Amino acid sequence: MPVTHVPVTIADAATYTVLAQNTGSRHYIPDLTATCTITLPAPKAGLWFEFLYKGVAADAQDWVITTGSDTNYYIGGLTHLDTDGNLVDSIAGDGNSNSKLTVVKPDVGTRILVECEAGGILWTLSGYANSVTVPSFADQ
Repeated sequence: MPVTHVPVTIADAATYTVLAQNTGSRHYIPDLTATCTITLPAPKAGLWFEFLYKGVAADAQDWVITTGSDTNYYIGGLTHLDTDGNLVDSIAGDGNSNSKLTVVKPDVGTRILVECEAGGILWTLSGYANSVTVPSFADQ
């Protein structure tokens, strides 16, 4: 029997908690009315989630994707595509504690994949952040 990953639509809310049972699912994020903090579940090897912006113009709000603990920081990184046309760059956290990613005012085409690596502790990032502003990383 084939596995079907049902897409998840995130509500326009200030917080959203990702469920481990939704591993392998795309999470569609609307044009928000307030910054949304998205909290990942406890890390476990093999969990992965994809976040896609479904607006038709740049959002006026931000996404904050948090692991919940500096012990479970981000590795890997993203490609930042500057929508006012003067920058394409690779970005990453510090590789030792940055557990919060802020995508500032995402624009169409923003697509971020978060995967828990084989050790079951760290989260690997990949994908594209389309925005005038470079995404930022921080500790809890």
